[in-house]
Amino acid sequence: AVPCSFRRGKQWYQRRVRGVIFLANRPGFPFLGNDFYAVMGDLLSCHAIDNPEFESEMALLRRYGPNVSEQLLGQLVRAFGELRAMSDSGTFLYPYSTRELVNIVKHLQAYPEDGVTAALCNVLDFEQQDGDIWDTIVSIFHKNGVPFGAKPVTDIAQR
Repeated sequence: AVPCSFRRGKQWYQRRVRGVIFLANRPGFPFLGNDFYAVMGDLLSCHAIDNPEFESEMALLRRYGPNVSEQLLGQLVRAFGELRAMSDSGTFLYPYSTRELVNIVKHLQAYPEDGVTAALCNVLDFEQQDGDIWDTIVSIFHKNGVPFGAKPVTDIAQR
């Protein structure tokens, strides 16, 4: 436990803190945040946590989208895995995370009539600013069997 002091009004209090969890984006573009380890590394035990493995991510997404087909969830997870690998290799600047994937699945769960394209565009539309990146993203989804760019088909998004 670490002593922690804080103030309320004119009164100072001291408590022992057993643990603190900070969530931070990785340093650099596009987040432009501080290098967390450089700033806090000597004070805290810092651990980077990667995106979940395939089965863990599938289990998480099933909870957010119980009516979204297992096949579509798998296709989305595989496509996002490719996007992340391209980000890690420097092809893309943005590190597509589980957060974006969860938002897509939540959209499909809440608005199944919108279809896959609308759900993906809801999260990825900014990438249309760069035609080459957009074409690459669309091709990755097509390669993984996701009908991105097609007219919305309700039964694809539903189980």
